[in-house]
Amino acid sequence: MLAVPSYNLFDVLAVSVCGSVVFALVRRLFLRSKSTKLAGPKRTSWLWGYTKDLLAGVSGDYFEQWQKEFGDVYCIPSAGGGERTVFMDSRAISYILNTNAYNFVRHKGQVSVTKRMLGGGILTVEGDAHRRHRKSMSPGFTIASIRFFTTIFLGAACKVRDQWISQMAAESNEKDIVVNVEYWMNAISFESIGEAGFSHDFKCMDGELPLVGKLFTSLGKKSGSLASMMAIALIQVFPVVALLPLGRNIAFDQLQAAMRSVAQGVLSDRKAVSDAVSDERRSLVASIMKAENRSLTQEEVIAEINTLLLAGFETTSSSMTWCLHELSMNPRLQQKLRDELAKFPEPTHEQLATEMPYLNAVVQETLRTHPVVPENHRRVKKDDSIPLQNPITTASGKVVDHIEVRAGQGVIISIEAMNRSSVIWGPDSHEFKPERWLDGELPKRVKEIQGFHHLLTFIDGPRYEP
Repeated sequence: MLAVPSYNLFDVLAVSVCGSVVFALVRRLFLRSKSTKLAGPKRTSWLWGYTKDLLAGVSGDYFEQWQKEFGDVYCIPSAGGGERTVFMDSRAISYILNTNAYNFVRHKGQVSVTKRMLGGGILTVEGDAHRRHRKSMSPGFTIASIRFFTTIFLGAACKVRDQWISQMAAESNEKDIVVNVEYWMNAISFESIGEAGFSHDFKCMDGELPLVGKLFTSLGKKSGSLASMMAIALIQVFPVVALLPLGRNIAFDQLQAAMRSVAQGVLSDRKAVSDAVSDERRSLVASIMKAENRSLTQEEVIAEINTLLLAGFETTSSSMTWCLHELSMNPRLQQKLRDELAKFPEPTHEQLATEMPYLNAVVQETLRTHPVVPENHRRVKKDDSIPLQNPITTASGKVVDHIEVRAGQGVIISIEAMNRSSVIWGPDSHEFKPERWLDGELPKRVKEIQGFHHLLTFIDGPRYEP
């Protein structure tokens, strides 16, 4: 039997450094093609570039500062002697995400990590496979389904409210009552995605997250460690690192196994599945189950359930936690929102959508200031020429209205910076200010951004090739 060797991070680092040197030399000698030479921050580390700084700090703040220094398009050093071109120009971003989206693909390392954790679901497949997955899930996102899910989401929120009221009553004699907001936002997320997605009760209201929640929370807390940052940096240069038995990758495997166990439990509960399939509004898994054996394999169905579980949990939990944090820091906004919510004790989907403008403004401002994913990384498939909204000055001093990029070149769109840059949003861009969505006109440069409410929080553009 063939023994699998055990690797530690420093073994991988040594090989990667040597490989990076060879790759850099080959790239310089043989893979040169036309590309616009751009200004940008100077390299301070050959190994890290600016990867470590961006992972350890608030990446949007770095990108915004560089925008002020170098303009809307600039180049930054990346790990292993590489470089990335950063676009903060609205027309260029629209070209990358929409006009010629199929020429700007995800990095292989990014795809490998996602696939290792979720399997072959909608977040990892491309082309016709993505079309099949999307078609199988579409019935679960109709207006009728969303109306039904609204009652589930409100029910989960009411359960957490009742838990908080009970805790406050029990600790009424205490000077300070401490509520673990992070846990309860995680609980709401799991409760909601469990009921709406799978007709499944995770029993989060009992005071303990399921195993998959604990593993994901643990993984998030470790992401700032030196070992994790080094692994992320190496994956950008050598995607194969995502397949090696490193600590971070093993943690991904453990999380994937826990999610798979949940998915198999959902599929094996034939009664729940039968109930779900009999009424498409019963749960999101209904439409996926109907697609099994017709357009999706069982492994693809499991991957889809994993995707719904993880994506639904993390995005919802993070956004709600930041929203409550911002409201806790500003009692005036909190009271204004309370006054509006008090008018609708049991709001319907239509009331939430059309009759509660301040709630919607608070939600939009949360999505603007705290996007779950701070950046979007792409790789150029073929040499291209990217048009600009505003001309820039290159490293040589030439003013251009197009940027030439070469095949294989890395591209970064900073979602966080585009959502919060004072160059785009004005001097109050870093303030949590829901009124900006209700009062007057948004700045001209904001309206030039294509995306949901002129935000890049959900990115934009197609996912499958024509």
